[in-house]
Amino acid sequence: MEEELLNINRKLTKIIKKSEIDESIVQTLLVRLEDLDVTLTMLQKTGIGKSVNELRRLTSNENLTTMAKNLLKKWKKLLPTSSGKDTEPKHPQLADPVRLKSREMLAKALSIAAIPQGSRAPEELSARIEEAIFNEIKDTKTKYGHRVRSRIFNLRDLKNPDLRTRVLNGTITPEQFAVMTSEEMTSEHSKKEHAKLKELTYRESLLPVDEGVGCNLLKCEKCGANNCSYSELQTLSGDEPMTVFALCRSCGHRWRG
Repeated sequence: MEEELLNINRKLTKIIKKSEIDESIVQTLLVRLEDLDVTLTMLQKTGIGKSVNELRRLTSNENLTTMAKNLLKKWKKLLPTSSGKDTEPKHPQLADPVRLKSREMLAKALSIAAIPQGSRAPEELSARIEEAIFNEIKDTKTKYGHRVRSRIFNLRDLKNPDLRTRVLNGTITPEQFAVMTSEEMTSEHSKKEHAKLKELTYRESLLPVDEGVGCNLLKCEKCGANNCSYSELQTLSGDEPMTVFALCRSCGHRWRG
């Protein structure tokens, strides 16, 4: 039965992501859910309750809405109820507005694009990320704000979607993500480009002042003198043209073209 629930959940998730509800298919799936003897353990393992609730909010069909509500009410009765009149929650709700806002912004950054199937809820992950940051820094001042903003910036970077996916699917835990450096969060493509730039800068710095072929046809961009020399280096791939490095022997200005 658990496998059937997972199968139904996958179908509902696809429908929800497309935002195009085939009412006959959805009705068939909900009818089947009504017939199944679902346990609390099955609900927790499959996440079917979340999908049905999302469907309830998405559909405009009153019949489907009613069916979804009835299922949710039925499953809610499976939850354990506390037996005291004045019971206090084990974990008091967070009241700090700065921390609450940080969690909200982190959750939005995690939800900036489609969420892969099987991912943890962005709200749960954002709470754990923020809590790990706060537990390390101990306040919500400048260092805390910078740490939170750097996480949000990198999660929202559409050129680095792999980072967000790895946080959502648990490859990077919230506690690990909370302490990652900017370099660790950078995409592999950006790391390679940065390495190329460093190598190019290093190679340029090795060019001696008087290196190159003297040429009076070049005019210095800075002082206008014709006392220049130039060198050629292969800075790109082998099938690309060589890069020309020019040097003004009068003022020392360098440029490339």
